[in-house]
Amino acid sequence: MRPDAVRAGWVHADNAAAEIRAARSRTADAAGHDLGDLATTLADAAGDLAGVLQVVLGVVEEHHAGVEACISDFLATDGASAGEFHGLAR
Repeated sequence: MRPDAVRAGWVHADNAAAEIRAARSRTADAAGHDLGDLATTLADAAGDLAGVLQVVLGVVEEHHAGVEACISDFLATDGASAGEFHGLAR
């Protein structure tokens, strides 16, 4: 494994996490304003979307921590880790 290459690839996940955070910050706007009968339904949908985005962000962050743990294990064993990366075992 080349830790630098893994981290370079993981930049895409970091970028996705930033986009997810930005999208989550705009879900209130997705509910709209002054929409009469639709306001409650759109507010509920915006809340659901915020929840889904939070779950996705949690998955990305958990995998990031796991990847970093694997890299740490790999480096601590001088690259002879026998292929067991406990950070990704879940």
